[in-house]
Amino acid sequence: MKNLVTGILIFLLFLFPAYAISDVIVQDMVVPQGKEVMLKAEVKGRFLGKGGEVVEFFVDGRSLGQSLSGGDGFAFKQFVPLKRGLYQIKVRSSKDEGKGLLLSLRKGSKIVFVDVEGSLLERFSEKPRKGCRKIIGKINKKNPVVFLQTGALSTKAIKIWLKKNNFLNLPVVPWEQGMVFNEITEKGFKIKAVIGGPYVIESAREFKALAFSFMDIEGSVEVKDWEEIGRRLLRK
Repeated sequence: MKNLVTGILIFLLFLFPAYAISDVIVQDMVVPQGKEVMLKAEVKGRFLGKGGEVVEFFVDGRSLGQSLSGGDGFAFKQFVPLKRGLYQIKVRSSKDEGKGLLLSLRKGSKIVFVDVEGSLLERFSEKPRKGCRKIIGKINKKNPVVFLQTGALSTKAIKIWLKKNNFLNLPVVPWEQGMVFNEITEKGFKIKAVIGGPYVIESAREFKALAFSFMDIEGSVEVKDWEEIGRRLLRK
């Protein structure tokens, strides 16, 4: 079994190749409406961040101006999201550019977190679980959905997989052993539900959110498919 899992991971890592010689990585964000935030991008070389690079930030196609990347390769720009909803972020450095999303929400908004590797990927396959796209679309109409990067695949690889499989364009944020849940509540948001694997479910337990998993995990509802998740979650 272990060899099979390893083989699947290797296949996925080959399917989503590593970064090119140079790249610009833009972090997706979930932020309160009307509050100033710092947009963040990383200019990468083959192995390390590239400092001293001129970086230009764009929001929904409008330039916010330029900044200089620090020694660690990170560059920042201030921005105030005045409206609720998704903003398209683009960052350009020389010939390279990266894209990301900023989701602006009212304080008190209830978010549904979806562990991509723990709930969307069919076991031992790169294919999505049956019905998950449709149900996520329905959930997102009622509560904002945020995808979690939790395992071997990078955030960039997950975005490529989501786009390839025609998922909604929604933020993908690192789980970071549960730190994301602390950060989101500190911003004034609530966690409506968490859908995923055992470690993700366990890390969110203190927030008393609804929890759904395809495994038998204490404190969560074990489900057989995404249709069941939809029935249970959408009636709440």
